[in-house]
Amino acid sequence: MRLRDLLLLFILFVLFGGLAAKAQAPSRKLVILPASASGEEMYATYCASCHGWDGKGVRQAATSAATIPDLTTLAKRNGGRFPLMLVKDAIRGDTRLVAHAHDMPIWGFLFQYVGEGNRAEVDLRIDKLTEYLKSLQAK
Repeated sequence: MRLRDLLLLFILFVLFGGLAAKAQAPSRKLVILPASASGEEMYATYCASCHGWDGKGVRQAATSAATIPDLTTLAKRNGGRFPLMLVKDAIRGDTRLVAHAHDMPIWGFLFQYVGEGNRAEVDLRIDKLTEYLKSLQAK
């Protein structure tokens, strides 16, 4: 294995191992969806457990006072315009959001790994997730 692959595996182990320990829930296998999956399927698999099935956010474990952001108000909180690049950057891991300082998994790392570095496949997954989030915006 190349050093880059080992580093990525270490990051994934720390990220997902830490999340399982933090939630104090039984460990579960991470489902890897194909790039052909819809944005809604990806949201349900990767995001809904924290952001809720409706995108309105759910309260974290009782040990935390933090709440998960309501993804249906992204446009409202950004002057009525959906922050397309900010959302893509957050999913990819290029932008560190204060609310997500240590809690939100950086799906871009996983997408790069499962796509074997295929930038087009990574972008397709992120685009689908972003478009689905855009569709959730409150009217």
